[in-house]
Amino acid sequence: MFKYKPMNKSELIKEVALKGQLSFNEATNAVDAIMETIAETMHKGESVTLVGFGSFVVQERKARNGHNPATGGSMLIPAKRQVKFRPGSKMKLE
Repeated sequence: MFKYKPMNKSELIKEVALKGQLSFNEATNAVDAIMETIAETMHKGESVTLVGFGSFVVQERKARNGHNPATGGSMLIPAKRQVKFRPGSKMKLE
């Protein structure tokens, strides 16, 4: 079975610092700025496309009827916005 350990933010910063020949603080500032910019753009309802890497897309979900498993009754699930990531050509795994 394939096992993996997801990379956390601090490990990502270390890799950015190493590959970009930056200090840890400079890499931290760069990663934080990128994440903040993506989040602010998405809060406005706009998509972010990084060519080759992928796109972060805000998807609107309509309100719908659902089933409450605790009571057995129906309930209204409210509309919401949801983030989707669509991988680009360089991210597709074979």
